[in-house]
Amino acid sequence: MIPTNEWWAVLQNYSLSIFPAQIVFYLLAVAMLVVFFTQQETIANRVIKGGFALAFGWIGIVFFLLLGQELPAHNAQAFLFLSLTVLFAIDFFTNTYQFSMPRAGWRKTLTIAGFGLAMAYPLFAIVLGRAASHWIIPGTFPCPTVALALVFMATTFPSRNRWLYLITLGLLLLWAIPFPVMIQIPQFGVYEDSIMLLMGLYSSGMLIRNWKRIGKQDRNNAG
Repeated sequence: MIPTNEWWAVLQNYSLSIFPAQIVFYLLAVAMLVVFFTQQETIANRVIKGGFALAFGWIGIVFFLLLGQELPAHNAQAFLFLSLTVLFAIDFFTNTYQFSMPRAGWRKTLTIAGFGLAMAYPLFAIVLGRAASHWIIPGTFPCPTVALALVFMATTFPSRNRWLYLITLGLLLLWAIPFPVMIQIPQFGVYEDSIMLLMGLYSSGMLIRNWKRIGKQDRNNAG
């Protein structure tokens, strides 16, 4: 395991090396949310999936392969995020699943709260007293970008041809649930990643709920 000070040094070097790309990608995430709330689903889904394909591609190549080679298992982690790039790019064209804002109730409230928490990663860093070079920002860092993607994934569940959705969500959850508990928080003190953990648990719960709902509908239709 890499020592904590060396791990943070890698992140600091990455932040300083890519500046101001993190600002551009954060604004891209903001634009994705604006489009999601204001535009038709067809347009919004294209923008969101294209944005995630771009962001995960950047993370896989620039963060892990180019500037994160000191990180443990950086090649395997790069492969995971490049796989997410391919999956979102595929669904950009196939539209297997459609992100849509819940109309009302607790799902709408939790969705809005999830978006707010994912975008607030830098705010948590400020509260924790970290220098700007240690801020973990959506779009250019893995964890907040995964957290944001999980909120979107919890808003949809395809009734047919759901293999692409399940693989994509599975890879996101593979990153979101074990890492904060096993590594990020106890080893490196990245307390912001409790947000990603919460989003992982929430999207897992929504997956179970939606699976049961679709299964019940299929049984009713068959009967």
